[in-house]
Amino acid sequence: MRPLVADMEEARRVLRARFGHEAFLPGQEAALGALLEGRDVLAVMPTGAGKSLLYQLPAALGVAPVVVVSPLISLMRDQLRSLAHSGVAAVALHSGQSEEEQSEAIAGVADGRARLVYLAPERLVQDWTVDLLCAAGVALLAVDEAHCVSHWGHEFRPDYARLGEIAARLGAPILAVTATAGPRTRADIVASLFARAPEVFVASFARPNLRLAFAPRADALGRLTRFLRRRPGQSGVVYVNSRRKADETAAILRRLGFDALAYHAGLDAATRAAHQDAFFARAGVAMVATIAFGMGVDKKDVRFVFHADLPDSIEAYYQEIGRAGRDGLPADALALFDPRELVGRFGFPPPADDPIAAGETERRRAMARLCLAPSCRFQALLRAFGEESGRCGRCDNCRGGLLALPRRAGLVALGWRVAVLARFAGLGAESLDEPEPEPAQSPAAAPGASAEPKEERLSVADERLYRRLIRLRLEIAKRRRLAPRAVASDALLRRLAITRPCALDGETPIAAEEFLRAIAED
Repeated sequence: MRPLVADMEEARRVLRARFGHEAFLPGQEAALGALLEGRDVLAVMPTGAGKSLLYQLPAALGVAPVVVVSPLISLMRDQLRSLAHSGVAAVALHSGQSEEEQSEAIAGVADGRARLVYLAPERLVQDWTVDLLCAAGVALLAVDEAHCVSHWGHEFRPDYARLGEIAARLGAPILAVTATAGPRTRADIVASLFARAPEVFVASFARPNLRLAFAPRADALGRLTRFLRRRPGQSGVVYVNSRRKADETAAILRRLGFDALAYHAGLDAATRAAHQDAFFARAGVAMVATIAFGMGVDKKDVRFVFHADLPDSIEAYYQEIGRAGRDGLPADALALFDPRELVGRFGFPPPADDPIAAGETERRRAMARLCLAPSCRFQALLRAFGEESGRCGRCDNCRGGLLALPRRAGLVALGWRVAVLARFAGLGAESLDEPEPEPAQSPAAAPGASAEPKEERLSVADERLYRRLIRLRLEIAKRRRLAPRAVASDALLRRLAITRPCALDGETPIAAEEFLRAIAED
């Protein structure tokens, strides 16, 4: 394809004059240069790295119209507000508009006034929309939150999967941007969206100003109030997993004297807008929100993100904590987890023929592994995005030196326990109990027929381990004043002796004795 704009000096001038930035952020210039040369681009850049500039700046340079596929109306509105200051004419087409607003936006596209056109994917896949854009001669198609294209992405949307077909009809270069895509998701985006191999730019996901911490969810409300009291006057987000919990938690915090507001999709538009405006205008607001809040909300001085409920994936977690510390100053991220929930995340494998369920299960398991990681949290987090790093020195596992060793050892023990319970979670309770007595052979059975053996034969090594487990079970039973079989059945001990269980990574062997101790603590 022919170059869109070749003069990067002009791009730098517009960057200063229109957007008020003296220089490009890391990763922006290389991606923008490839894009302006007419090449397709996939840019994976962390939250706050300036992804939106990659499609806004070409529009300001006269590459128009630029069509931006965006998944949220709130995200479109936020970007339209910011573009009003830069003088770049932009319109949006979405379901939240009045008939008059929609007619005005369509006219702006048809007569060439609109340099940026924001659309939801559901609107873009409609034939009349494609016809309108083809007539306007789209110069660039930008797909924001491109992880929604992939089954492996944490927010897969079926209409995003059709964007490759729409892009071919529009015949324009493609820019795909996302903050949350590991190697598998990136490969899926490339295969689904691009007809030709794109230039792929992956910026570092390291955020040296963020301090990560995880803790079991015991006395969650008390932990939250103590967390907030240590941060007077600081703004932040408290994520919960339901609308009712957002309302109830915000109300409780207000009664305790905190400036707390709720935000979720169940609130009317006026209330949501008022709460979002207050979050931007006032210092010290704690926004208690579901995942409906945050995407595209660019408040620089968010000092904390508190997860009262665990996100479903590392990608969602990274995106949500990325809303803190965009000014480069220190910020805290604390997530609470329930060990029983982690067991559920590991215990039930998805159907083998369902790629969407498989992707969802693997994402949930990866988030659970991060909760249980006894090593540097940021190392584990970055590894999920295909990036290697040294210890961050700031997370809860890095801080404290030798004083942190008991807590890290506790995470190892908790990981073993979750592994034990998860391994057997999918088995009925009866399968962990004693085998049923063999029924008497039916008189109708053929002579010489024999019933299948109910138990696997133990090797010499298995037999020795089995005997050690029996002795350990007896010690535990005496200490807890229980019958031995109330601690664990003979069938379970035989299974442990034969299977030689592994940790949650599926590779690290764990002593069967440790598994038995973990079960005994349940």
